[in-house]
Amino acid sequence: VTMKWLPLCARALWLGLCAAATVSGGRIGKSLSHGFHPRIMSPGRLRVQAAAGEGKQVLSLVEPQTQRKVLLVGTMHYNPASIAKSENVIKELASENKLSTVVIEMCDKRFKGMETNQPRGSNKRKLLNNEMQAAADVARDKNINVVLGDAKIANILDGAKAMALKTLRDLVTIDGWKSIGADLKTILDSKSNTGQNPQLGPQDFLDPWLLLGTPISLIRYPLAFYLKNPLKFTAFFAALQLLAVSTEVGAAQSVEAASSILTIMTIFNFVFFIISARVLAIVFLLERDVTLADSIREACKTAGSDQTVVAILGMAHCNGVARLLSNTEKELGQ
Repeated sequence: VTMKWLPLCARALWLGLCAAATVSGGRIGKSLSHGFHPRIMSPGRLRVQAAAGEGKQVLSLVEPQTQRKVLLVGTMHYNPASIAKSENVIKELASENKLSTVVIEMCDKRFKGMETNQPRGSNKRKLLNNEMQAAADVARDKNINVVLGDAKIANILDGAKAMALKTLRDLVTIDGWKSIGADLKTILDSKSNTGQNPQLGPQDFLDPWLLLGTPISLIRYPLAFYLKNPLKFTAFFAALQLLAVSTEVGAAQSVEAASSILTIMTIFNFVFFIISARVLAIVFLLERDVTLADSIREACKTAGSDQTVVAILGMAHCNGVARLLSNTEKELGQ
């Protein structure tokens, strides 16, 4: 059933992305840049509401080695509410002369590419407005130092490839399965709430204004990938289409063939799930948490005693980074 509907979903999404890209300079582009239809939600009202109750999606802590205050702003990428939240936190601290540095979850190459492809004021930027560029713009306007604190994209991809190959080898041994289990337990422990450090909770993820902007995130995220490399994105959906067609043709040949195909697909999906889960958990989350925490800790060393370091992070990183920053040097070593 899934394979039967997959081609239709792929076509619908692909056509939708093409249409959105085509009209990016028109009404759709303008509406998406604001995040909501003007009759439902004006940009000004959204910003006022997002600024209210600043505790949501914001973790406050003191880095123990430098005794400097750190604010972690958890965001849903491309969400208008997260954009407003990031801008508001930076503006408020800068107006009080209490902001030292803004650390954003980007590396040099990714951020430079984003600034080149969708510069400030362009129609493409309006269509794909995001919290990372918005935070950097506000910080630079206020003459605040901006630090690109994420791991280099090349290192992330190399790590993902190495982890995928390691997982393939581990799947065929008992010790390998133990290693996979230990890695997944590590990521769960790093994200769990021990009560000893600030953590994002259900109230942060279920914030009505964040949820209201979620459809915009779901449109902008794949659209950003499509506009960056339309050929690869189209090839991906074409591969899904071919896979679905070949599965239907094979299943129509005989009951035995259908059973064999189903078995092969089940095994493939299981292996793919294990590899993806481990790569995402360790390479894209845990290891980047460490890099981001190190960048924030370095920024704290240059902050004044009454100044704050603000970090703009995806919500998935906040709890892990907060845990790392809240620990003492001895605990970090362990």
